Amino acid sequence: MSRIVISGASGDLGRRVTALLANADSRHELTLVTRTPDKLARRTLHEATVRHGDYQDPDSLDTAYEGGDVLFLISGLNLGRRIPEHRNAIAAARRAGIRHIVYTSVGGVNPGNPALSAKDHYQTELDLRGSGINYTIMRNSLYSEIVSKILVEPATATGVITQATGTGFLAPVAKDDVARCAADCLLTPGRHAGAVYEITGAELLDFDTIARIASSVYGVPIAYEEVTADQRLAFFDSVGIPRTYDPNMPPSPDGHLWASDELVSAEVAVAEGYQAVLSHHVKLITGREPESLQSVMERVKATRYDELDAAVS
Repeated sequence: MSRIVISGASGDLGRRVTALLANADSRHELTLVTRTPDKLARRTLHEATVRHGDYQDPDSLDTAYEGGDVLFLISGLNLGRRIPEHRNAIAAARRAGIRHIVYTSVGGVNPGNPALSAKDHYQTELDLRGSGINYTIMRNSLYSEIVSKILVEPATATGVITQATGTGFLAPVAKDDVARCAADCLLTPGRHAGAVYEITGAELLDFDTIARIASSVYGVPIAYEEVTADQRLAFFDSVGIPRTYDPNMPPSPDGHLWASDELVSAEVAVAEGYQAVLSHHVKLITGREPESLQSVMERVKATRYDELDAAVS
C-alpha cells in the first residue's frame, strides 16, 4: 500500500483532490498536510492522517512527509517567497524518501514571461528537474471559475470587462478538471513520470469572445474594453487593492488575497501571448473532454466565489 501526501490539503484544490482519492478504487493511504490542521479536524476519511506542515518551516515538513511515497506539492501563495518555500518542500521530500512529486505550476511558464507568478514557477520547475526525484509538472491554465466570478460577474452591472490583456488568448480550465488530472497523476505516478502537462480548457479565447459568452449566459450586454497596465494599476489603487502581496493582508470581499502587481503582470502576459496555450492533456490524462468556459459560467453564476468549494469541504 502506497502513501500519498497532499501538501496544502486544506485549500480548495487540495480538498477536491482528497475527495477524489478517498473515493478511488485503489490501495493507498492519505496524509493531509496543512498549516491549519484544525480546518481538516472534522474529516473522517478512511486511512487519512492529518499533519501540520508549513513551507517556511523545514522541520515541520520532515515530520509531515515522513513515510510518504508520492507528494502532491500544491504551490504556495506567497508571491516572491515561493522559490525558497518550494525548495524547503523538495528538500524535505528527499529526506523523507518521497519517490515522486506532482507539482502545480502555471500555464505559459517561460523565462521571458512577465507574470510574477510564472517567474516563481519557472525556477521551481528547474529545481524539481535537478532534485533527483521523479516528477510530474502540471502547468494549470487560469481557472474558469476565476474568469467567471472575478473577471466577468462584476461586468454584469457595468456592462464592461476591463483588462490589460490586449488581444491575447488563453484557455481557462475548470477546477474539477485540474483535480481529476492531479488525482490520476498521484494514483499512477509511473505513467506520468517526467511529464510536463499543459492543463487547459477546451478553447483558446480572447476577451472579446469571453465577453460574448458572458452576455449569453447572463442575458445582459457585456463588452470588453482594453486598457493599459498603468490604467489597471491605477484602478486597483482606487479600490484599495495593495500593489504588493503580503500574506498578512486582509482578504478581499471574495475571500482571496489579491495584489495588483501580480494581477496586472498576469494580464500583460496574456497580452504578450504567453497564455495562448491549448492542449488535449486533460483528455489524455482523464479520458474526458474538459468542461467549456460557458458550461462553468452557467454552473457557478449563482454561487459566490469563496463558496465554490463548499461541496467538497
